[in-house]
Amino acid sequence: MSRVFNQKFFLKSSIFCGLMTIRTRIAVAEFSKCLLVIAKSARMLAALAVRAGFEVVAVDCFADDDTRQIANQTYRVRSLAWDDIKLAVINARGRFRIADVLYGSGFETHPDSLMKLARDWRLLGNQADTFCRLQDKRDFFALLTRLAIPYPQVVFQAPTEAGEWLRKPWRGEGGLGIARSMESERRDASGEGYWQRYVDGIAMSALFVANGESARVVGWNRQWRANLGPDFAFVFAGAVGSVPIPSEVSQALRTVVVQLTAEYGLRGLNSLDFMLVPDGFRVLELNPRVSASAQLYGDDLLVSHLRGSLGLSLDNVASAPVSKAVRTVFADRNLRVADGFSWPDWVVDRPPGGAFFGAGQPICSIIAAGKNSGLAMLQLRRRLHILGTLLETGR
Repeated sequence: MSRVFNQKFFLKSSIFCGLMTIRTRIAVAEFSKCLLVIAKSARMLAALAVRAGFEVVAVDCFADDDTRQIANQTYRVRSLAWDDIKLAVINARGRFRIADVLYGSGFETHPDSLMKLARDWRLLGNQADTFCRLQDKRDFFALLTRLAIPYPQVVFQAPTEAGEWLRKPWRGEGGLGIARSMESERRDASGEGYWQRYVDGIAMSALFVANGESARVVGWNRQWRANLGPDFAFVFAGAVGSVPIPSEVSQALRTVVVQLTAEYGLRGLNSLDFMLVPDGFRVLELNPRVSASAQLYGDDLLVSHLRGSLGLSLDNVASAPVSKAVRTVFADRNLRVADGFSWPDWVVDRPPGGAFFGAGQPICSIIAAGKNSGLAMLQLRRRLHILGTLLETGR
């Protein structure tokens, strides 16, 4: 009996895997063999693309060693401003005949660059006008109000009410520019940015994939920040994936991502930041591009992104068999990486030997995994300690 069961199970598994392979090939075949990957840091996106069977040309602000190793060509740029990236993207197009752009973080402060890329390239994920609309905070919070989606109180002039407030930039990513707002500062505040009431809770995000009409959550992630000083107290420092949340909150947030997908026509991978609080959740922002949490899930996640970009069905969205965690390592003092430094294989975003970092600058990232999020975080802390010792000794 068990033998018959095993044979049937094997047959069904083979059919399923065969269908998945066909679907993957169909999705990949719709795009050019080589992708232009462009982001503030392109390593994660480049790795996802290579694992999905693509070649990549990378444009980013770091040109880390592991990005260079997997890319056909890497262009290091000062920023994602159009004047800084124009020559690189023109060269990439002419040399590699690329038609498709896989973009990531960094365009929040340079949305005009994304608009210009969209003139001559096909953007994978959300279109440029969708991305730019989501940078309009007044529009976003007005939509949340209309849909009765809970969020922390937001004001667009210096708040007069007592309590803890955060000052946030109109356009930002990774927590840059967010700071606690003191009452004395608010009296002389300019109109650059908006204020959001501080909410005490657990910082979370929902990674989801959309096809313009519907959406599916890939996983829930707990986030943490690096306190790098008063003006950099909320900088994104990492996340752990596959975190369980209360079922009623999960159900409500799944409805939220479907609502937002329908309103904005979202496509591909997106992430929704929220605070988990005792009475439910509060939405903070929507990131309409592939987020850092994408590296915490299945290797074929990019295929889901591509299928969503094409408006195809969202069946069999990739999931992770284990919980993974990622953490950015910041320099706690001025530091130079020793020449010939040997990075552990669980370190990514690796700078070259001899690179110098001032206090507070990101050096690299650590990846860890475990059967659950708690074990993944435990391994992450151990590896952080090991790497600190290695950097201290230069070996």
